[in-house]
Amino acid sequence: MLLAQPSPLTASGLSSPGAGTGTSASNAPITPSAQPSTGGQIQADPATNSLIITAPEPQYRQLRAVIDQLDGRRAQVLVESLIVEVNADKAAEFGIQWQNILGTSNSSVIGFLGTNFRGSGTGGANIIDLAIGAATGEVRPAPGVNIAAARNINGTFVLGLLARFLEANTDANVLSTPNLLTLDNEEAKIVIGQNVPFVTGQFTNTGTSNSSVNPFQTIERRDVGLTLRVKPQINENGTVRLTIYQEASSVQPGTERDTNGPTTNKRTIESNVLVDDGSVVVLGGLLEDRYGGNQEKIPGVGDVPVLGNLFKSEARRRTKSNLMVFLRPVVIRDTSASDAVSIDRYDLMRTKQQNTQPANSVIVPVNQAPIMPEITTVPPPLDTWKPLSPPPATTAPSVR
Repeated sequence: MLLAQPSPLTASGLSSPGAGTGTSASNAPITPSAQPSTGGQIQADPATNSLIITAPEPQYRQLRAVIDQLDGRRAQVLVESLIVEVNADKAAEFGIQWQNILGTSNSSVIGFLGTNFRGSGTGGANIIDLAIGAATGEVRPAPGVNIAAARNINGTFVLGLLARFLEANTDANVLSTPNLLTLDNEEAKIVIGQNVPFVTGQFTNTGTSNSSVNPFQTIERRDVGLTLRVKPQINENGTVRLTIYQEASSVQPGTERDTNGPTTNKRTIESNVLVDDGSVVVLGGLLEDRYGGNQEKIPGVGDVPVLGNLFKSEARRRTKSNLMVFLRPVVIRDTSASDAVSIDRYDLMRTKQQNTQPANSVIVPVNQAPIMPEITTVPPPLDTWKPLSPPPATTAPSVR
């Protein structure tokens, strides 16, 4: 909104003949006219989103032409991100332990012979520790197939042989698709995850005579999950410059209750890229193939082909990790494009709600889950935009 107020103008004129001085009109000096004002005043009124301009008419017209170009609908950018992570972990373990007593109860000297491994091939389960556990009734063999043999010595069964076999396969396939809509040249951020506490310090009264200060801990909470921060800038040729910060973090399983706090796995990309409108660009990733092995054996005997397997423990592991991050910016310049994107996402979520309705039950008479209302006004289709992730293959059932 513009409010214009023209500046007062000063008129110029000639002196009348013989006015006051008796000088003729031909000899009278010309009174200089007021110089045109080159200044103006512009004030903003945030409450009404208006500009109050006080300036001469020519200058006002120039300002108005500039303001008309600035006062327009700003373009928006829909940033679609794909985070694809595929992991494969394969492990195999094999180990044989045995022990035997040489001699009888009448012998003055009794010998002991056997193998004693505690590596990965035996799952960290030592045969001597298992024998003691069997005597006390607390036997905890390692995971996998355990084949054992016990010997009866004076009415007591003593573990004499333990063979262990284990093969484990672990696969993981993670697909994350964070989407974010923001104005041109404006930074936006989305965080999806948990706010995990981390212990940063503590104080105890242990070993001190002064107990006036109570024990305490200082905790800092950090976001763990998925974070996308992006600032797009649309160029005149249709390309989009993106300043991107992408983070995917998670808590390492089994470390949630560690004394020093949980351990987090973190994958971060921070970059500046130039992408065409609607094109897909790969930001980066990681392809990792790792192998590890561990072997324990009796020197010499463990190297004998076939027979040496009775005197060794071995474990092998191979881990593959594939991580890629893709990005696609889509410029939205008008209302129809914005409506097309919004309606598509709206219908996608409504379809998923319809497909997850509970089955009808007489015993548990709660047979409906909330569903988003249907939008009757359908915007014109947008041919230049299609969702980066494929739509669901299932057809939504009719729900009353």
